[in-house]
Amino acid sequence: MTKTRCALSFALALPVATAASLPAQDQFGRAVSVVDDDVLVVKPSAGRGPATVYVFRVSGGAWRIEERLRPMRGAETGEGFGPSIGVSGGTLLVASGDPNVQWGAEAFHRGTDGAWTQAGPLPLGPEREAAESSRDRPLDLPTLMRIVQPPGRVVAMDGDRAVVAVVTGPRGTEGAWIVERESGSDQWSSSARLQSLRAGSRDRFGAALALSGDRALVGAPRYGESGAVFVFGWDAGVGAWVEEDVIQADDMPAGSRFGAAVDLDGDVALIGSPGSGQAPGAVSFYSRNPVTGTWHERRRLRGTGENRGDRYGTAFDVAGDELWVGAPGADERRGRIHRFQRVGALWQAAGVLPTSGLEPLFGLGTAIALGEGVGVAGAPGADGGVGRAAVFTRPEQGQWGEAVWLEPGGDLERIAGEEVRCSDGEAAGFACHDVDLLAFLPIQALGGGPGERVSDLWGWTDPETGREYALVGRTGGTAFVDITDPPGPIYLGVLPANRSGARDIKVYRDHVFFTGDGAGDHGMLIFDLTRLRDVADPPVTFEPDARYDGIASAHNLVIDTESGFAYTVGNRSGGQTCGGGLHMVDIRDPTNPTFAGCYTDTEGLIWPGRTHDAQCVVYRGPDEKYRGRQICFASNETALRIVDVTDKENPHPLAAATYPGLSYVHQGWLTEDQRYFYLDDELDELVGQAERTRTVVWDVTDLDDPVVVGEYFGPSGATDHNLYIKGNRMYQANYQAGLRVVDISDPEHPVEVGFFDTTPYEGNPPGFNGAWTAFPFFESGTVIVSSMYEGLFVLKPRVQELVP
Repeated sequence: MTKTRCALSFALALPVATAASLPAQDQFGRAVSVVDDDVLVVKPSAGRGPATVYVFRVSGGAWRIEERLRPMRGAETGEGFGPSIGVSGGTLLVASGDPNVQWGAEAFHRGTDGAWTQAGPLPLGPEREAAESSRDRPLDLPTLMRIVQPPGRVVAMDGDRAVVAVVTGPRGTEGAWIVERESGSDQWSSSARLQSLRAGSRDRFGAALALSGDRALVGAPRYGESGAVFVFGWDAGVGAWVEEDVIQADDMPAGSRFGAAVDLDGDVALIGSPGSGQAPGAVSFYSRNPVTGTWHERRRLRGTGENRGDRYGTAFDVAGDELWVGAPGADERRGRIHRFQRVGALWQAAGVLPTSGLEPLFGLGTAIALGEGVGVAGAPGADGGVGRAAVFTRPEQGQWGEAVWLEPGGDLERIAGEEVRCSDGEAAGFACHDVDLLAFLPIQALGGGPGERVSDLWGWTDPETGREYALVGRTGGTAFVDITDPPGPIYLGVLPANRSGARDIKVYRDHVFFTGDGAGDHGMLIFDLTRLRDVADPPVTFEPDARYDGIASAHNLVIDTESGFAYTVGNRSGGQTCGGGLHMVDIRDPTNPTFAGCYTDTEGLIWPGRTHDAQCVVYRGPDEKYRGRQICFASNETALRIVDVTDKENPHPLAAATYPGLSYVHQGWLTEDQRYFYLDDELDELVGQAERTRTVVWDVTDLDDPVVVGEYFGPSGATDHNLYIKGNRMYQANYQAGLRVVDISDPEHPVEVGFFDTTPYEGNPPGFNGAWTAFPFFESGTVIVSSMYEGLFVLKPRVQELVP
């Protein structure tokens, strides 16, 4: 039998735009396999490190990571794996994750020494219409979604033959292909496409695959009302793969998702139908009539005590006389593994595998693989989406033991007590240059639980005491940290708010204002920071002093601290959204904010009119015509927009400027003389418009006609996120590359003078994980950085900014 078990779930999320439902972090355990003494666990997504297939072996009586297999181009491009794996003999196939759908899978070969080595990719059929590269067309939302969430692939194999399916993707890329390996080599080539006149991508054709000899099963769990499995076979008479039959369970209720999991052993097929909230799950056995070629159900298994919504049958595997069936939705989605034993020709229930430590949302049983005396089940929802896998072992003729939990790596530990100098290119395991580590607080030390991450941050200095504070946006609210003694930070507590993976935080008149994207009826929360002066017995839970309810969710927040106006942008899902543009709020009385006006643009990528971020100032720059007026420099996704917002009821656009290779105008900041504006493009590295981190330098001497006068390229291909300028230094938070300190003494020719990489993992590829914001405005010279899945870094660049 093939050993490919995978239930795919494509919940598209767009980190640059939304956080309505937080995307899973790493999903360790989405696909698993057992190869002799090896247990293989796939982490398909890049979150805490690159996508990886972890190879576990028993050493010294414990399961240990022996190898880490990476995608072919992952370290350079950030590409991941698909959540599907197939093994036959000494060959491992892992579904590919390239966004242009050039490859179906990546192959690895196991040598005589037991080590796995990369053996190249599996191409898809020559007749397949390749997805256009973003270089070949203007960037639009569908292209962006494909890059952020690559089309899903599923793989199964038997000997020198594999079947690969593209389940979701651009028109022409979906389908299933037979791929053959040349005898005695590692070269694979596509030999046929499995086509059905009845099923297509809308039916999730290819969501599950199985292969045995000259026959393949292709699941289509959304075909019709309850799903179907299409049977293909090699017809030697016509020299082609043909559709032989379609298996349907007509007595199953609508929504059964029949065909979400499949397996094939000669003329016996196993088909999973995990159901839905209205339909219970099942695993069915079918056999083929050798005379008529038709398939007939022989047995249907249901789990003892299973309920609708338990997703019983999402995954299963058979080894000898043992069958395991996963029900990852059971018991508040903790999950459950059901055992069956074969007695003669019948399968009899043998109970549930013993597990302890399961918590809601673990999803144990999403993937299953069974070997001789060892089995593994994935729980990709564990620890807030980081994921785990449970390994079970039993002695010969003995009982299965309690689950042993496998993890991709431990959490980062708190670093505090004394400064860690950057020496020989590292500080406490973090790569660096001329930036020292004063302290590090991981997310759990900021009060965050499983599944939380940090996003934006800001700083506040108490004007009476001189104490310095970090205000850190967390999924569950805003955390307050006293960093007056930088090596001894004190977590004071949290102001809870609706969950959001993208907060924005600013300070005005000793009050913090913050928003949440994708957070429902969140509004803009306001808190008097002077309440932090005397916090007894921290950490404590705070209540807001005020809430502005003129908006619901917003992606970013801008405050002009001289005029006393706030601007929320990327507004949606309630209140006055201003079309996603500048929603203007008078905050001169901080706890009594009032609506002041709207500016809705025509630019935008996620939707027309959407402003992603902005800097708004009382203008003191070189353009005499606008001095003293309130000007916003808005990053509007498809253009840099400059707007005069002095009259809130009648804002006036001055200019909309673009540049070669524009992909996503994300954020920027003015130099202190307001002559230059430095802009980061969040997608140009990811879509191939820039090979290295690019910052665009604008001369805005004439606000009606801004001009690009330079480009600064960083040392890697990491994606740039937020940048701020103090004196003649630019402080960039560049996701996987961390904090970058750049000398802009010569404004049109910046030079990097220091860095601290907040992600201690392999490579600095483009992508949306790592440093979110660096705040450099403390007079002490301390710089604080938020890093999404890591936490809060308190840093000290050795070369401070110079005052012009």
